[in-house]
Amino acid sequence: MKKFFQKHILFPQRFGLMPYFILTFLIPTVIQLLPLDQPAKWFLAILLLVFLKAYRDGYEVTEKLNIAIRLQLTIALIFGIFLSNGYLFVFTAWEIGSLPIQKSRYYQFLKEYYLACAISLLLGFWYLNEVNNAALYNILIALLFAISSPIIARSVNESNRKNYRLHQTNQRLEAIIRQGERERIARDLHDNLGQVFSIITMKSEVALKLLEKKPELVAQELQEIAATSRNNLTMVRTIVENLQERSIAKTLIEEEKNLQVTETTLFTKREELAENWPLPVQDVFSAIIKEAITNIIRHSQASFAEITFNESQREYQLQITDNGVGFKTARAGAFGLQGMTNRVEAAGGELQIDSETSQGTQLILSLPKLSEVAADGKIKKDNQDVSS
Repeated sequence: MKKFFQKHILFPQRFGLMPYFILTFLIPTVIQLLPLDQPAKWFLAILLLVFLKAYRDGYEVTEKLNIAIRLQLTIALIFGIFLSNGYLFVFTAWEIGSLPIQKSRYYQFLKEYYLACAISLLLGFWYLNEVNNAALYNILIALLFAISSPIIARSVNESNRKNYRLHQTNQRLEAIIRQGERERIARDLHDNLGQVFSIITMKSEVALKLLEKKPELVAQELQEIAATSRNNLTMVRTIVENLQERSIAKTLIEEEKNLQVTETTLFTKREELAENWPLPVQDVFSAIIKEAITNIIRHSQASFAEITFNESQREYQLQITDNGVGFKTARAGAFGLQGMTNRVEAAGGELQIDSETSQGTQLILSLPKLSEVAADGKIKKDNQDVSS
């Protein structure tokens, strides 16, 4: 039974709820046929059921698609001529615009659709008992609706498909980022720890051999093993610290998802500039972006947020703006703003906060360019260490 409904009754899930919504246009047609007190009405009711079956099958792009579309147009034409009812054309119009078919096939269906609409309108006009302004107005509205419906449907569904592809692209980017992180970890482990363990293993084997032949040299080998372990313990800590650093791209993907919950749109400008910024700098900016967007979600009531990236000869710059309610003074216990300020200042940078109740909030951040990034994860500039 479930397979029967999926194959013959329910519409394919990829088209969403719109095919079901279009079914509301059946109401005027059903009202027009009731009561079924004449053979002609029974015949038209059977045709309506055939139309609905063809409408459902038309959402499957198979070799029978041409038959389904033309059967719909034929039945819609019959209803248009004999009942002056053009509602059934709405079904076919939206279906033609929704189908993922080549342009040549779409234009072929469009020609057939317009031809059927034109015949229906002309014959409907011909059979009018009385031609008046109201009738001409109704025909004009029907004509405009018939022309625009498939084009609007095509445009709406193209937009939906683009949004779907964008969602898929974002998911793939997340997968690429995760894969990149795994590859970086594997590379660091292989290039560094693998070599270290090989050295320790070889020296341990040498010490065992010397233990039997020249015990006085064993102490020296053990000291070298200990020194190698101590030296590379710092390297392990560096690898762990690097794993904790966040890239701006990864942060933006995560925070854009969070903003979607409150229907807040995120825009970025010159985001590509940040791709090559040092990881310690990206880590600082990522933390600020995360905290700023948390504040936007919780307090701003904004409908959009914008992040602008800039770079000069001396510094990296970031500007975060929203169109929310803003604030005149910081709330008591607003540790988020203080935390952002402390983090930026600790990295040798500067944070400016501008907020007005009529213009939202604007954060302007700047970090000095790094002359050197030390192996211990600290930023060095002008021979001064600044923890990141």
